[in-house]
Amino acid sequence: MTDVVQRVAAAGHALAGRLLEAQQMMVRLCAFDPFLRLSNLAEVLPPIYRPDDRSRYIEGLRKAGLPG
Repeated sequence: MTDVVQRVAAAGHALAGRLLEAQQMMVRLCAFDPFLRLSNLAEVLPPIYRPDDRSRYIEGLRKAGLPG
């Protein structure tokens, strides 16, 4: 599973209220990319054209436990 898929899965689980699954996915994601943080997320995000979608995606990753 790629890091992009793991990020989307973690955010999706968190936004759907499945926090345990989101946190489990975040553990896998951080093992894959231990340097990923909310503060450097912009460097790896694909183009998300609608600001609301981008904000929601980042909020999902925050809820899933992505470090700041």
